[in-house]
Amino acid sequence: MRHLATAAACALLLVVGSSAMRAGAPPARSRQASAFRMVTLDAPLRAESMDSMLEMPNKVANRMFNKAKFKMPLNGIEPVGEGDAATDPEILPIIEYEEPLFTYTEFSSQIGGFTKRVSKGDNCTGRVILVNPSGALVDIGTKASALVPNSEASLTPVDDLLTVFELGATYSFEVITSEDENGQLQLSRKRLMHAEAWQKLEAMHAADAEFLATVIAVNRGGAIVLVEGLRAFLPGSHLAGRMATDDMVGEKIPCKFLDLDKENSRVVVSNRRATVEKLMDSIEVGMVVDGVVTAVKPYGVFVSMNGVAGLLHISQISSERVNDLEQVVPIGTKLKCMVVSQDASKGRLALSTKNLEAKPGQMLREPDVVFANADATARAFLAREAAEREAREAAAQDVILGLETALAGSSGDADRAIA
Repeated sequence: MRHLATAAACALLLVVGSSAMRAGAPPARSRQASAFRMVTLDAPLRAESMDSMLEMPNKVANRMFNKAKFKMPLNGIEPVGEGDAATDPEILPIIEYEEPLFTYTEFSSQIGGFTKRVSKGDNCTGRVILVNPSGALVDIGTKASALVPNSEASLTPVDDLLTVFELGATYSFEVITSEDENGQLQLSRKRLMHAEAWQKLEAMHAADAEFLATVIAVNRGGAIVLVEGLRAFLPGSHLAGRMATDDMVGEKIPCKFLDLDKENSRVVVSNRRATVEKLMDSIEVGMVVDGVVTAVKPYGVFVSMNGVAGLLHISQISSERVNDLEQVVPIGTKLKCMVVSQDASKGRLALSTKNLEAKPGQMLREPDVVFANADATARAFLAREAAEREAREAAAQDVILGLETALAGSSGDADRAIA
């Protein structure tokens, strides 16, 4: 408070001295200042009021400063016109002077201790005091309020800054310009948010974490999604079991990273990775799965099972020879298949309908019967396979024991011959 009172008194002396000099009055001890009355403020002096007061001498002419200055309380002092301090104890004593006691430069140096100095590239915190069409004004403790342009308020464009800023709330910013002719700085919240988002993405990538991405646009190659506020590309080939269409916009879909390159600001994600890995964990060899034929090739057909792609090879369709795949399993055919092998790392499955046939060629002539009895046929097939495997293992064990016996007998005969 002592410093504030000193600055206020300096301002008073400077104003009175400057007014006298402009009026052409020679400095004289008989010249007196107007009387001022001490007042009690209803609330503590607000920092922004002092900031706005202190910055005025550098921005407007003296007479404007004087006129505006004396309409507001200044550290508990307000003008009351001419008066006599001897008869009215509430009136401050008359101040006499011979000449101005200091210059504007000296005044500026005196108030410098009450304001912060920040430079381009610095980080700071500030309180949002006003939002207008050009941006948000933020009190960061400097002589003038700083401006946050609309383009620097958020990672994504916004129409209303009140959706990202709350009046009176404090946020962190980066200073992106030097002071202009009015002493104003420009700030960015977007740059700090961008750096924080990349830190989160790098941690998620290192952990191979699954996350939700929001679709904001689609194109021929796939979809554009937001991950922690950053734009990422989702290739159409990595959408699980669907095509990129406009009705996806606004939808949140599970994804994992395919590529993350901070230096080139490239983020590529995959919905298929997140979906397939979950399903692959639950799929075992011998299971019967439902799928839809999505493509027909000369060597077999591709079957989609909730985004997981499986190959039904032509040799695994039926026990009998298949001459025309398009006729037996055209695109769009719903079928049941047995999983005969899987590659979890690539998200691929090898399928078979031949193992579900109760009799050879049934898949070609009675596919509906094959599908209706698929679960029972699969259990019988697996039981038969298990029995055959046990029989083979037992036979192999007998062979090994026979060889061991034979070798042991040969060794004994050799020993007796030597003896």
